[in-house]
Amino acid sequence: MWAKSLSAIVGGCLVSISAMLNIYFVVPLAIDTRLLIALLLAFPLWVATMVWCYACHNGVQAWQRCGGLLLLSTAINIGFVLG
Repeated sequence: MWAKSLSAIVGGCLVSISAMLNIYFVVPLAIDTRLLIALLLAFPLWVATMVWCYACHNGVQAWQRCGGLLLLSTAINIGFVLG
């Protein structure tokens, strides 16, 4: 249970931050509007990721889920930064 909790808290936070950066790059609005949208969506996304981690059978599977999402989101962020 502790492994799933750690995965949900730390991994979910990293996934949420990375996904909000994706949204920041995609939304074609003023900077203050993009930041407000990211702020409003960050916590519900973090909670959804935490629930998804707690639905796993063990901590390894929870870390694999968070790690996979984080790698995908980070790859998209790198594409936006370099492209």
